[in-house]
Amino acid sequence: MTAVLSVDGLHVDFQLPGAVVNAVRGVDLEVHPGEVLALVGESGSGKSVTAASILGLLPGTARVTAGSIRFEGNELVGLPDKRLNVFRGAGIGMIFQDPVTSLDPSFTIGSQLGDTARLHLKVSRDAAREVGHTWLDRVGIADPERVLRSYPHELSGGMRQRVMIALAGLSGPKLLIADEPTTALDATVQKQILDLLLDLTGETGTAVLLITHDFGVVSHTSSRVAVMRAGAIVEVGETAQVLGAPEHPYTRILIDSVPAIGQRHAVAGQERRLLSATPHTGRVQLSDRTAAPRPDTGEPILELAGVAKEFAIGGLGTGRHKTTVRAVDDVTLSVRRGEIFGLIGESGSGKSTLARLAGGLLPLTAGRINFDGTDVTAVDKHDLRRRFQYVFQDATTALNPRIKVGDQITRPLLRLGKASSRKQAAQLTSRALDLVGLSAGYADRYPREFSGGQRQRISIARAIALEPDLLILDEPTSALDVSTQATILNLLLDLKDELDLTYLFIGHNLAVIEFVCDRIGVLKQGSLIETFEADDLFAADRQPATRALLDAVLPLGAPLTTKD
Repeated sequence: MTAVLSVDGLHVDFQLPGAVVNAVRGVDLEVHPGEVLALVGESGSGKSVTAASILGLLPGTARVTAGSIRFEGNELVGLPDKRLNVFRGAGIGMIFQDPVTSLDPSFTIGSQLGDTARLHLKVSRDAAREVGHTWLDRVGIADPERVLRSYPHELSGGMRQRVMIALAGLSGPKLLIADEPTTALDATVQKQILDLLLDLTGETGTAVLLITHDFGVVSHTSSRVAVMRAGAIVEVGETAQVLGAPEHPYTRILIDSVPAIGQRHAVAGQERRLLSATPHTGRVQLSDRTAAPRPDTGEPILELAGVAKEFAIGGLGTGRHKTTVRAVDDVTLSVRRGEIFGLIGESGSGKSTLARLAGGLLPLTAGRINFDGTDVTAVDKHDLRRRFQYVFQDATTALNPRIKVGDQITRPLLRLGKASSRKQAAQLTSRALDLVGLSAGYADRYPREFSGGQRQRISIARAIALEPDLLILDEPTSALDVSTQATILNLLLDLKDELDLTYLFIGHNLAVIEFVCDRIGVLKQGSLIETFEADDLFAADRQPATRALLDAVLPLGAPLTTKD
């Protein structure tokens, strides 16, 4: 069978000040009609650079120095943008990893979907809107009409990612490049999206190049898998063979780094330091230390009572009317001192909104929030800000690209009174960087000079430098590859004990939540439907929504499936 995409001997170099970086080194790939080829590897291995090369989307500092890229027999290397535009969209679709930077904040979702449909499908404005509505429904958005009227900032991260998938799929491309398409999605929506990709390959013969760090996704979706390391392919083969009996040591390292649902019970009696990445081998191991005494978690440090949050969306432009959406609805919960409380739920269930409310980043519509006995809705939050800190999901947007890392840590220290002088602030900054495993010399660098995992460490350093009592972690590892995720989780667990921290941990990866957390709360459509001890995740009396999340987990080794 003739390949839709053939990549032969691809080399890509980045020209940096005083150095040339060989980001991709001799990559060979083929993707055939109806096939899903998974491309896996750690951050910085060259996966996304390879994908960007196919569509001619490399940054100005990078160029293809050797090799060939052919789409349906047409050579793409060296083509000017005007010629490449013939293949972009209708021929080759792209699902980008970060929908925040990929969607235009100035236009509604309906406008962006409609313009894409009119360009590639040559349909009328009304027909284009109907196409957009159909695709939003296909990617699992419950209220397509509302979303069509919404702007990107009015949607959750998971909903924005689903919009990106709709944008890429509606033009019916022959090849779909999906760069981490389910990173921001919960287990149920992730499975729905992956099944949709399988439907596309079955119904239309669309070929898919799937870039991911999730081996459950690889196992569920792909027929073949290629493993990248340091810009080169180190192993390629049938998915079952590579996952079941990997030939390259690096592939085994990645597989060993994957946390598994139910693993919490397998390590009973050991300290749940969880995942300990060994720097020399990269293997993730359990600590061999005996279990530490459980902290006294009887007293609540954070209490939410009847908390609700409404948003008014729309209202801009001729004929638009505001719609009120209740994102959080009458939530009551408490986080005990010294524990890790996990909050899970589908994308759009209100997890991040609730976290922002708890951290004082959004005003309440109704309810009360107490922090260590103080009603935070009735006092100046500046007085309490040092004691509860926030680590955002996307460290790239959480850090100011124009300010050096050190300054981004020292400024809050001075502003919130933790440090009385710049000298003391610099000392505390060095200590915080050391705690997260980074050199003090990194303080003089900008965020762009770090990998994704390093930027997340910097975000954690900025939060812990203030020595808070409570750390709110909003999907802190969802965008990281499995080995980096293991390192960050291990770091968070070590810091919790060393600094006597309490965590409110928001996530959609049930394996991580179950393994890390002491208690778990489940949100559905803005309401807290149940809370339980993490050891009781598999209890028979779990709510249907919780069981649905469990049933949707894609374990490593799950068989390749197709739609019934």
